[in-house]
Amino acid sequence: MIQKTKLPLISISFAATLAVVKLIVALYSGSLAVLASALDSVLDIVSSAVNYFALRASEAPPDKTHPYGHGKFEALAAFVQSLIILATGVYLLLKSIFNIVSKQPVKDLQAGIFVMLFSVVMTLLLTLILRYYAKKFNSSIILTDSLHYEIDLFTNSSVLISLLLTKYTSRYEIDYIMSALISLYILYTAGKLAKDVSKELLDSEVSDADQKKIGDILSVYNENLIDYHRIRTRSSGKTKFLDMHITLCKNMTLSEAHSIADFIEKDLKDKMGDIDVVIHIDPCEVINCPGQGNCEKITKMDKKKV
Repeated sequence: MIQKTKLPLISISFAATLAVVKLIVALYSGSLAVLASALDSVLDIVSSAVNYFALRASEAPPDKTHPYGHGKFEALAAFVQSLIILATGVYLLLKSIFNIVSKQPVKDLQAGIFVMLFSVVMTLLLTLILRYYAKKFNSSIILTDSLHYEIDLFTNSSVLISLLLTKYTSRYEIDYIMSALISLYILYTAGKLAKDVSKELLDSEVSDADQKKIGDILSVYNENLIDYHRIRTRSSGKTKFLDMHITLCKNMTLSEAHSIADFIEKDLKDKMGDIDVVIHIDPCEVINCPGQGNCEKITKMDKKKV
């Protein structure tokens, strides 16, 4: 099995090979679309290198200066990558517009067609590998890396089609128009990525699906809780954080109340996976207590449930 921290190294090797081949062919043929794809591969090398060091940092256990762990290194790396991709998209768009206006010719289409066909096959293979391990490890940074190569798969296929059309129509502007469209797609994707990872950096709540799952787990304890409130969630890498208040009968002993909180925490961890739970216990008040009978029922509940 491939280790999580080794996946970026595989991506780096792959991207480096394609970048060198594409750059050579792009400079030889004069195809801007192939050059755009080559620059994207160079950026993939940088992105995968950032991913490698970010993954190593995020896997480190909590320490004195980072008591909540290092999971946000993943989101930070992904955010930096999105900015790099945005800058590249702007450059390619401006370069495409310049070549369309100046009507620059493409010298050798055949070499470009062969290298892009090779790129499509290899990119598809790497994308499938990264997608599989992103799901297996539940890693946002590996998922981000796979997203880069999904974009590459799209752009490589588009470049291949544009080169074929250019070859059989002798309309060189097709090459430049395609590179412009690719740059617009890159800008859209990078913007969406930046928006998504910024939610984790800004401590946004966990997904709606996770919130519903937490609510379903807590609803099982309605007989033992007078209520639960002030639920707050966030995530850091693969770890989710939850803190909440629960209201228990004031006639309970400290040991009984603590046992209930421990049991709820264990249930959440068993069903939610990697989650850090902090529970604050509030005693019920007369004005909102459902009744002494309920308090007595809670106090005498079956010890096996806690």
